[in-house]
Amino acid sequence: MSAKAFYDRSVPTRNLVTTITGIVLLIIQIIVSIGWITPDQGASLQTIVGGVITAVVQIVGYVSAVILMFKAKD
Repeated sequence: MSAKAFYDRSVPTRNLVTTITGIVLLIIQIIVSIGWITPDQGASLQTIVGGVITAVVQIVGYVSAVILMFKAKD
């Protein structure tokens, strides 16, 4: 597997967010399978992480929108 197949900068989508989310969820699954946390805790943690990632993406969007409002030139 090449790095380009893992994350492709030329694709104009949110594939970086998807990649980060996938990595975090994989880590949570590994921690559950090792037994450091219970499956119930893992499910709750996945929900919380999903919310945090969504919030971060929204905050970046809001900040970008504010910056673009003041930098726009007609």
